[in-house]
Amino acid sequence: MREQIDTLFITGTGRSGTNILKKIMSRHAAIASLPFEYRFITDPDGVLDFYRSYPVLWSPYRADKQIKRLEDFLRSLSIVDASKAAKTEAAKAKDPNGLAFTPPAYAGWELSNWIPGYDHLIDALIRDIRSFSYRGVWPGSKEGIAHNEMYFAPPMTSSELQPIVARFIHACMDAIRKVQGKPIFQEDNTHNLLAAHDLLSLVPSGKMLHIVRDPRDVISSLQTQRWAPTAIDQLIPWYTGVMETWREQRKTIDADRYLEIRFEDLVQSPQEALDKVCAFVGVTLEADMLEVDLSAHHIGRYKEGFTGQEIVHLNGALNSYLEEYGYPTS
Repeated sequence: MREQIDTLFITGTGRSGTNILKKIMSRHAAIASLPFEYRFITDPDGVLDFYRSYPVLWSPYRADKQIKRLEDFLRSLSIVDASKAAKTEAAKAKDPNGLAFTPPAYAGWELSNWIPGYDHLIDALIRDIRSFSYRGVWPGSKEGIAHNEMYFAPPMTSSELQPIVARFIHACMDAIRKVQGKPIFQEDNTHNLLAAHDLLSLVPSGKMLHIVRDPRDVISSLQTQRWAPTAIDQLIPWYTGVMETWREQRKTIDADRYLEIRFEDLVQSPQEALDKVCAFVGVTLEADMLEVDLSAHHIGRYKEGFTGQEIVHLNGALNSYLEEYGYPTS
């Protein structure tokens, strides 16, 4: 009998095929997912940010600031804010590409509609972290708060924080699994591979699935995204920064807890690739998973998007990744 996990972290560099892989895996009867990236774990100011930074430098003021920053961020993802929505629409009207006028952060997120009891889970997390609160103000307190309450928590090590953070993450994921009636939850938050060690430590019943794509195609695709640079010499360190961090993270996790597959293999030999993925997850391949249209794959797009000289430059700068994952340079 196969060992079945309860959490699957689908990951990549960005523009590597995580969305299509999640779409395929979502067709499995045992796998739950959300139709968007929930972001509360891996984004700046999120759960992992707090987990990693709190033990590093402590003071009573910093504790107040960090706990409230985490709470504010988590609650900002809970419901759609009408004022944020209006500002977002105004920004889009002025600039549909979203580059000239930055809209409010996380406008449109409504995790309370997807994670039953999400706000109560935040309450429980903050109670677990905070020792007590008291009426007070310091120079770094947020402006305009009536009868401000300061939060206090003592210095804590990562080991002391781990069960608190793990309990919150598990509770959120378990709520999704229960409401969807499926034993496995998959997520594909951007760049979760950069925190592979911590994620897999906090979720011991989880595994990580890394989908790799020809780095030249990744860079070609990144050029079209508003959140990435457009110049090749800026995109190269963007990509290599992610991949070098992954290489370091990969050294710290057990080999049976992650799997790397190539996007091109998924497109060209889907049944073979998905058999391997399903065995890794602990489920059996279902026919419906093979019905996803993979024709719009853009494999080799870099050959049309870059000049011969640019391709030579990319081949040199990305040679170690091309070799490691078996991509030819000729």
